[in-house]
Amino acid sequence: MPLLEEVLTYVKGLWLLIQGNREGFRWLDISESGLWRSFAAMLWSLPAIAVTWASWRLFYLSAMPAGTTIGFSFILKLLAVDLASWLLPIVLIVILSRPLGFTIFVVPVIVTTNWLSVPLSYAMALPAAIRLLIPGSQGLTSLIWLLLLVVSVGLLFRLLRTVTGNQTLLAAALTALFLLPSMMIGEVLQRFFGLVPG
Repeated sequence: MPLLEEVLTYVKGLWLLIQGNREGFRWLDISESGLWRSFAAMLWSLPAIAVTWASWRLFYLSAMPAGTTIGFSFILKLLAVDLASWLLPIVLIVILSRPLGFTIFVVPVIVTTNWLSVPLSYAMALPAAIRLLIPGSQGLTSLIWLLLLVVSVGLLFRLLRTVTGNQTLLAAALTALFLLPSMMIGEVLQRFFGLVPG
């Protein structure tokens, strides 16, 4: 499990890459072991993700009849949805990398996007935290969430453009691969598990 100092070093490298400075790679571990270590980003993101779970739980209960209760299985289902949404794009990128000819970028793409998910998870937890603390703030938090989503997509694209050596089309395709399948599988699983108020 990487320590906080190591994670902050990775974030510094990511910021340089987002700015178009390939020196950022010096602050990242893109070796084979670094690839597997980057999945620890999921653990580092858990506190922020837990805030979004709590916010979703509150939303779910507010939309259901009075007296509705939910157990620990509700959280486990949310965890399953988030894991699937995180891992599916990575699997697709690995599968498509050979026929589309970008295998050389697979490891740096996975490592950098895994670690980028840590600061983005905490940023996206902000509107969820506001919703928990300020009842009736759905309008404000929805706007903040939308703005953060736009910024996140922009940061992801800029990161991938640098990682792929300024191949704009490839960076755009990878950005879409990270976003669209994740959103689709998330929506399908939420409905399958009954996480959307009926």
